[in-house]
Amino acid sequence: MTAERPRSGSETNRRTDTMGWFGRFSLFGAVATAALAVAAGNAPAAEFFKDKTLTLWIGGGVAGSTNLIGRTFVKHAVRFLPGKPSYVARNLPGAGGIGAVRTLYTRADKDGTHIGTWALGPVTDPILTPKKNWGYDMRKFNWLGNMAGQVQVCIAWKGAGFKTIQDVFDKSMKISSTGARSNGTKVPLALNAAIGTRFRPVLGYRGPGGANLAVERKEVVGRCAGYETFRSTKADWVQGGKINFVVQIGVAKHPDIPNVPFARDYAKTAADKALVDFVARPLAMSNPFALPPGVPAARIKEWRAAWAATTTDKAFLAEMKRYKFIPRPNDGKQVMAILNKLYATPGEVLKRAEKAFKTRTARCNPKVSKKCRGKRKGKKKKG
Repeated sequence: MTAERPRSGSETNRRTDTMGWFGRFSLFGAVATAALAVAAGNAPAAEFFKDKTLTLWIGGGVAGSTNLIGRTFVKHAVRFLPGKPSYVARNLPGAGGIGAVRTLYTRADKDGTHIGTWALGPVTDPILTPKKNWGYDMRKFNWLGNMAGQVQVCIAWKGAGFKTIQDVFDKSMKISSTGARSNGTKVPLALNAAIGTRFRPVLGYRGPGGANLAVERKEVVGRCAGYETFRSTKADWVQGGKINFVVQIGVAKHPDIPNVPFARDYAKTAADKALVDFVARPLAMSNPFALPPGVPAARIKEWRAAWAATTTDKAFLAEMKRYKFIPRPNDGKQVMAILNKLYATPGEVLKRAEKAFKTRTARCNPKVSKKCRGKRKGKKKKG
């Protein structure tokens, strides 16, 4: 073993100077990076957004209203952002839109160039199981607002034997849905527990388009989704009289369908009403739009101004009217108020909701879901 040669004084000084140089360089780099971040936040809006390409993260498939409304909003909103930036939209469907939520929260740039919109499934997941690491906190997003409070409806294909809510009390009704975290699954399961309906969600369909196609092919009887969703993306169903509206759920009845039974009216006890309210409340913040945490205050202010301008703009409203969607926007403060109420839900209500969502009534469809096919192949036959 060779002994280490003692360093001379000059070598020690050179090493100290070198380490000091690296330390000073690293400190300079950290300060410079922080300064650039501050400069970006304080940059004049037109200067910052000019020649930028914004990214819209959409937590939903291309055939749904989340996609339609998201793309339409951003297309018009860039006109009201200083510098007139361009934009791209990226869809991350599946799992109720949670992919878009996590991407915006953790991976997206925090400089005001990334924005997100998604379905409502990911809103209640962390409330139900707060100990699980979901990778996001809805209350920490910088909310612009939401496009309209939705009323969810469960529909049945005409001629399938389900005309009224009484039919769903009397017999089981198969409905198509995308996944366990989707509102198209959660809401009917909650209604089963709260008012005694007998919905049977069949999971695994790819996005709203796949779920709708399953209804048309008569693989299932119907599905549950927002009334505005059906009106904007399946107008032929609504206007052509191809479907029956079995029940509606929301904070209030939809003015277009006052005679369709309102779910809360069938809740017999305070506990039943509380469960219905828990799944109805998030509908008030449907089609939400948010910036990630950590965005500079100046960029948030500019985006919120663009939100206010866009949601009252004649060209935007005219296009939404063509899609048969009527915006009734809330601002970011109103969205936060809804979230705060949800997070204040009593524990006994959450336990009952979680139990309802875990029921084995919901089944995967092995014809459309690889996950289901894998489970079926791995299952041993009896006997």
